[in-house]
Amino acid sequence: MKAGTIIRLPDGREGTVVYNGLDGVGIKWGRHVISIEDVGGGSWYEAPRDYEWFPDAMLREPYPSAEIPCVGEEFEIVRECLDIKE
Repeated sequence: MKAGTIIRLPDGREGTVVYNGLDGVGIKWGRHVISIEDVGGGSWYEAPRDYEWFPDAMLREPYPSAEIPCVGEEFEIVRECLDIKE
């Protein structure tokens, strides 16, 4: 999923994709208008915790050494990433 895609969890919480890597998809709670350029191409775990787009949670099953909450893999896409640069 591209940065800026809005998802909804089964419990109704919504998040915006801010990271997509081999370790899962990172989301920021709520709806945000962002682009791939906003979140950069680096790894979120190398960013400081106060980085604006540091993920609040990961769309993956929990694992013992997780540093942020893992909220499972069940979700629906509410809105695909918009190319806001056009």
